[in-house]
Amino acid sequence: MSVIGDNIRKNRLKNNLTTRDLAQKIGVSHTAVNKFEKGLLSPNKQMIRKMARIFKVKTQKLVLDTSTLVDIKNIEFREEERITKKNKELIEYIAKEELEKYSNLLEYFPKERFPSFDTAKYREVISSYEDIEEKAASIRKKLGAGEKAVFGMTELLENNGLIIIFAESVEGFSAQEGYIQDKYLFVTLRKEKTEEAQRYLLASELARIVLEINDPALNTEDVNNEFASSFLMSRELIIKDIGERRKKISFYELEELRKKYRLPEIVIIKRLRQLKIISEAEKIRLYNYVKDKSGESDDGTEIKHEKSDKYKKIVIEAVLEKYIDYKKGAKFLNMLEKDFLSLINEKK
Repeated sequence: MSVIGDNIRKNRLKNNLTTRDLAQKIGVSHTAVNKFEKGLLSPNKQMIRKMARIFKVKTQKLVLDTSTLVDIKNIEFREEERITKKNKELIEYIAKEELEKYSNLLEYFPKERFPSFDTAKYREVISSYEDIEEKAASIRKKLGAGEKAVFGMTELLENNGLIIIFAESVEGFSAQEGYIQDKYLFVTLRKEKTEEAQRYLLASELARIVLEINDPALNTEDVNNEFASSFLMSRELIIKDIGERRKKISFYELEELRKKYRLPEIVIIKRLRQLKIISEAEKIRLYNYVKDKSGESDDGTEIKHEKSDKYKKIVIEAVLEKYIDYKKGAKFLNMLEKDFLSLINEKK
């Protein structure tokens, strides 16, 4: 496979396009696209420019060797994931593209300005499932999450030094972690269909990063998921909301809990059962209710978006603190200079 062909394939997959989709957009057969990607046929300059516009990248992104992008180390995928080698390469490519920007930008700052997420600081040992509630509360405190329900997981973790990248759906993938510059910890996460699911995935990934499970009999995925529920919905808060023991939970109450904690109803039901607030029979009844209404349209509840603004904020800070000029800032954000100046409320 040629450098150009590999870059075309990665950008096509990154944009959730099939070879037929791309072929239709650039006016060639899907066979031609396949040949481009395999290096059997070379696209001309006009074709490369067309594809660059479709992928919303500069033409250099399609013709340059991406192996020269920032080096990322200690890459780990979730053990339970079944992801192909090609898809692993795609995820790493997506991560490298984003991390290249971070790496270049951070060079302008004093080293002490952006400390990396310190895993040792938040490390907790899990010896049994009974430890999870206490350890989740401890980590909440260390992260400065407070006592209320945690909504902005992305902002919380980024404020503590973690770099977060969201990748469009790639078959078999949910999360990956690694380091850039041998210092900055990053995670790449599957972009979920709902913000509720995204928040839960973030919390379970936090568990994977900070928990040390020292009993091989414990199921890692179960521990991480239980931690996520405990972290996002503390026992004390739920008992205040719903009571310590309930024979039944109304569907209205379940909806209100979903709106309050902004998590999937299935996760909430499982948490209620985990805390023994409801019986197994009630859990099944509520599960069936959620299953039956799963095809219904959204009720319009506003969910706070889990998205990363860290890079944008760092660029703005770099300009305001005079580490870089506004022209470079506009370039970092791929914006027109006048639009960037408007963004930071400064006049040229």
